Amino acid sequence: MKFEIIRETDWISRHHTEIEGFRKKADFDNHYFASPWLQVWFKRQIPSTAPVLLIVRDQQNSLVGFWPFVERPGILGSKGLWPYVYDEANYFHPICLQSAITELVIGLQSLLGEFLFCWIPLMKDSFWHHFSNARFKNGKYLSISRSPRKTALLIPQEETEFKDFWDEQAGTKSRKSFRYDQKALSQKGKIAIQNYSTFKEIRSVMPATCVVEVESWKSKEGAGLYTIRGKRGFFFELLPELAEQGNARVAILSLDDQPIAWQVELLGSRNLGIHHLAFDQRWKKYSPGKQLLHHQLSLAWKEGRTIDFLPGNFEYKQKISTLVESVHEFHWFKRSIRGFLARKLILGNIKVRQKIRQNSGETKVSKTMKEILEEKNG
Repeated sequence: MKFEIIRETDWISRHHTEIEGFRKKADFDNHYFASPWLQVWFKRQIPSTAPVLLIVRDQQNSLVGFWPFVERPGILGSKGLWPYVYDEANYFHPICLQSAITELVIGLQSLLGEFLFCWIPLMKDSFWHHFSNARFKNGKYLSISRSPRKTALLIPQEETEFKDFWDEQAGTKSRKSFRYDQKALSQKGKIAIQNYSTFKEIRSVMPATCVVEVESWKSKEGAGLYTIRGKRGFFFELLPELAEQGNARVAILSLDDQPIAWQVELLGSRNLGIHHLAFDQRWKKYSPGKQLLHHQLSLAWKEGRTIDFLPGNFEYKQKISTLVESVHEFHWFKRSIRGFLARKLILGNIKVRQKIRQNSGETKVSKTMKEILEEKNG
C-alpha cells in the first residue's frame, strides 16, 4: 500500500474517471464523494480554500482509498481539517477497500501536527467499526466520539412483494388512511408520477421543483433544499451532472400537470439514498409526500436496491425500515495545550447546542398543549 497526500486543486477533475470506476468495486462507497459533488461544491468555495486529499494505492498503482478534506481556519488561530461537502453531505467516510482503512487512518494521524484537529461529522456504523479499531492502536491523540444520529435502512426481501411488506409494516389503520388519501387526491384531478434520470431530463425539470419547494413546510421552516442563498444554483448544476454518470434520479408527483411533491434519490450500483423529499403544504391533507415515497420505495424494491433514509431517523422512517443503525461523529486533536483547549471548547459547544435543541422541543410541546387546552375550552 502506498499513501499519498494530494493538494492539487484540479486532481479530482483529472482523476474523475478513476474515482467513479473505483466506486463500483469499493467495500465502502459514499454518494457524497462522487466527483460531481466534489467539483461543483469546490467551485463555490472561497478562492483560498485548499484541498487535502488522502489517497491510497496498491502495488499495481490502482486506487484503493480516497478521502477528501479541505483546510479550514480553526479555533485559537489554528488550522483544522474538515471533509469536502461538509455543509451538504450526510456521510463523510472515505471511498475505500477494507484493506486500505488502516493506511488512511495512519495517514490522517500524520496530519495532526500540521493541523490542530480534524472533524468527521457522520460515518456509517459499518465503517466506524473498522475505523475505531484502527485508530485505537495509537492513543497519543485527544478525541471526541459520539453517535448524534441514527439512520434507517430498508433492505428488499427477494421472496416478498413490496405490497405485502408495506401492508404488514403499516398496519390496518395506516393502510386504510393511506388508501383514503390516494382516492381523495385522485378525485381532485389526474395524478402522475414521473422519474427523471438523464442529464437532459433532470436539467429540464429542475425549474418545476422550485414550485414545490416554495410551498413546502421545509422552506417555511428554513430547512428547504433551496432555502440558503446559492443552494438553488448549486443543485441545478449538481443533479444533472450526477445523472450523467447514473448517480441521481428525480421523481415528481403531479396533479393535473402541477407538481406537488418531489424526491431526490442518490443512486449506487445496488443502493439508493433519499437525499430530499418535499411536498406542497396546500395539499398536506392528502399526504402527497407519502404517496410519492410509497411509489419510489416500490420501484427501488423491484430494482433490488437497499434504501438508506440517511441520518435523521424520524418515526415514519423507522416504521417502514428493516434496520436502524447508529451514525458516528469523530473529532481528533493534536495532544498539546491548544489541542486540549480546542477539545474543551468543542465539548462546551456540543452541550450548548444540545440544550438549545432540548429547550426548543420543550417549547414546541408547550405550544401544542396550549393549543389543545384552547380547543378544549371552546
